[in-house]
Amino acid sequence: MIATLFTRPGASRSQLFGLWPLLAVVPIAALPHAWEQPLWVTGVVAAGWLWRSFIHATHARMPALWLLVALVLAGGTATMSQFGTVTGQQAGTALLLVMIALKLLEIRSQRDIVVTLFLCYFLVATTYFFNQSLLIAGYSLISAWLITAALIQVHAGRPFPITRLARSAALMIAHALPIMLILFLVFPRIPGPIWGTPQPDTVGQTGLSERLEPGDIAQLLENENTAMRVRFDGPPPPPRQQYWRALVLSDFDGRGWRVDWDRPEHAPLPGGDGSLSYEVMLEPTRSRYLPLLDYPDQVPDQARLLDNLQAVAKQRLDGRVQYAGAARSEPPPAAPITAWERDRYLRLPSRAAPRTRELVAQWQMDHGDDESAIVNAALSLFAADPFSYTLRPPPLSGDRTDAFLFDTRAGYCEHYASSFAVLMRAAGIPTRVVTGYQGGQWMETGNYLRLRHADAHAWNEIWLEGRGWVRVDPTAAIAPERIETGLSGLFADDADAPAFLRRSGLSWTVHWRLQLTDWHDLLTYRWEYLVLAFDPERQRELFARFGLDPTDWRSILIALVVSMGAIGATAGLLAWLSRPRSGRDAAQRALDRLSRRLARIGLARRPDETAAGYAARIRAQRPDLDPMLQDFTNAYVHLRYAALGPSDATRFQKQLNHSLRTARTRI
Repeated sequence: MIATLFTRPGASRSQLFGLWPLLAVVPIAALPHAWEQPLWVTGVVAAGWLWRSFIHATHARMPALWLLVALVLAGGTATMSQFGTVTGQQAGTALLLVMIALKLLEIRSQRDIVVTLFLCYFLVATTYFFNQSLLIAGYSLISAWLITAALIQVHAGRPFPITRLARSAALMIAHALPIMLILFLVFPRIPGPIWGTPQPDTVGQTGLSERLEPGDIAQLLENENTAMRVRFDGPPPPPRQQYWRALVLSDFDGRGWRVDWDRPEHAPLPGGDGSLSYEVMLEPTRSRYLPLLDYPDQVPDQARLLDNLQAVAKQRLDGRVQYAGAARSEPPPAAPITAWERDRYLRLPSRAAPRTRELVAQWQMDHGDDESAIVNAALSLFAADPFSYTLRPPPLSGDRTDAFLFDTRAGYCEHYASSFAVLMRAAGIPTRVVTGYQGGQWMETGNYLRLRHADAHAWNEIWLEGRGWVRVDPTAAIAPERIETGLSGLFADDADAPAFLRRSGLSWTVHWRLQLTDWHDLLTYRWEYLVLAFDPERQRELFARFGLDPTDWRSILIALVVSMGAIGATAGLLAWLSRPRSGRDAAQRALDRLSRRLARIGLARRPDETAAGYAARIRAQRPDLDPMLQDFTNAYVHLRYAALGPSDATRFQKQLNHSLRTARTRI
């Protein structure tokens, strides 16, 4: 029975020249998929690769045809069982990996090797279904280079030196890059991500949640990953004005706050004096909010503005998104608030925060209906001892608001924002909580603002008659450095703070790691801005500069003809400039260079002098140059008058150059 599994003899090594290069590049092309595919798919690829390597190394017999057919059916069935389909990004890639592994077991000719290598090219391209980072781009370029080198080796039919293979493959890829760039710029773009919508389970998520409880944002402080990057049209605003509004939370259940998505739309605010324009590159959030700088003048096309000035995308953001916005520095004009809305922003659970209510009742006895005095009383409470702003807030038990205000008195921004909102509502002042980002790191080299997940922040807005919604940030009372200078200014000397916030008193290894992280972020931003965010709108802007329309096939044809013609003309010019030159020209140019160098000591060559006569005259005055002159004259005569092969011509040219260098050092 076992013998029937291996009925086909394996091909000889001479018949399958190039199989080892193929076996070398298959795991390289498949490696990035090991993190995206089920474990059994990676196991099938490894088993197929090991089996074929054993067959080729030991001349074992190939598996029978019926066994291969059974394995193919099993691979298709397993894929269907895992994904419910054999098409789509993940299922299709899994099936491709399985079939490449089985293809290795039936290779019997050079043609099969070539076909499998081309499948490896396709496999490298599918990597972008799951990850479009700059690191993957570099890895895929290296993979394509190695696959190309393997193809060159297969078609050569004889062993090539590794350096020659590497150089030839690199030249082929370099020659293809201009054409690739033209096709990337000219080929009609489609809306959405270049490689389609990522699978939901492969997309990262920012730390901002649609529900906020004390301690949630504090947990983000260790997260140094980038959440968004912002480029301003002009100088950036000061840090104290950099409030990036993401979520507005209005409903409180005694423990936490929840976002209200069912809000009516608000017309974009009219542009005011000093409106600030900017462009945002937002990492995937798997939510629908788009952070905008307070207060918005312009809303992105892919979003709508709610009446609480929260921007909501039309669909969930499972991929990276780029959008433009504009903001004014002053709040919008006051708008009336309905009785129902007022009641909603005053609502508290009946049994929530009893001790807090007693404190507010005392304030009302002291200040009456003076809302400003009550607001100042709350801020003064936070600013006084023993309240502190800490990286490690203690756990809260019982009623969280009362426990924070009267027991622990140590917390992060969401502790103060949540408690302030309860205080204000208890005092009859409509209040809501806003979460987003504040501060960030200004990247001088790239001229953009980088906001990490750690820059997440929570603040409040209160309703005041005649003024509308007014921002109040309790964090400014307890830790003004957080608002004025960002997290790095607040925790610069805190030994418990993450290294990327301190940036001082660090070991040189940590310091260099942070520097590399900054450079990596800069390169990533360039990659995302120039490549991943090149959408139809950016393409239209590019075509418009040349008076063309990317939706018109004639414009596309003109762009292709002109750009390809420019490449052809450039290639022809480079070929002409690098054309082989005759030995006579090279020898004469060397003699002229020698004459110019010796002219510095009064020994320039006369027009009627031969090379030999010129050397004799120099030798009479400078005997120390005799060895150099002999080598030079010998090489000159051979290059000028002898019939030399390519190798001899190269040897004598090197001798001329060496003589010229010697002359330069001795004059």
